[in-house]
Amino acid sequence: MQIYEKNIDSMGDIMERQYAEPDRSNPNNYMFDSCVYGTLAEDEELFKVYKESISKRFCYYTTAIQDMEFVEGKGAKTYNKECIPIIKKAVPPDIIEKFKQINKELNVKWVPEVATFMRDHTRLDGTNRFLARNSLEVKLFQEIMKKNNPDGNKPFFYSHDAIIAEAAVHYGCILVSDDKKLRNTVNQFCPGRAISTLRLKEIIEEL
Repeated sequence: MQIYEKNIDSMGDIMERQYAEPDRSNPNNYMFDSCVYGTLAEDEELFKVYKESISKRFCYYTTAIQDMEFVEGKGAKTYNKECIPIIKKAVPPDIIEKFKQINKELNVKWVPEVATFMRDHTRLDGTNRFLARNSLEVKLFQEIMKKNNPDGNKPFFYSHDAIIAEAAVHYGCILVSDDKKLRNTVNQFCPGRAISTLRLKEIIEEL
């Protein structure tokens, strides 16, 4: 597994994690979408089951853009037509601490995500990728991005979904999301590669 040492000071110590390229021979690599954190923060029983999965060689990943949502409030849905983030209400400190606990106890690592023209998203430190031309993940990425309305008030609404889904497919992970529409789109291109948080719980308990 290739490791990239990385800290992003502006995001605080919640970001003190590593970049890693998942071991593709492991069938239990999972990519969390952003909403999974909220679910785990609210459901102690579910979080306990997920923690038990670590001893079964389950590995968990996210992208750094998701932490921008958590710490700085810069989600894709907050960007206006000028590509300027309209910052929403900050996440309460106690929730940030819970997210930090999730990262620590599940050993959640970052995977490099694709570069984007959204303001403050592209990092010039070797941790962004370019889309692989004509690949399956590009087709998935484009399908999700088509849902954006460039003339609307939130023209980047689905951009983070596209970036996270692309990363999951690119690195051979299974996307974990309770967004049924997103799961259906991923499974349309890659059958069986997107599941709900409860389905992951079942998989863990079956082993």
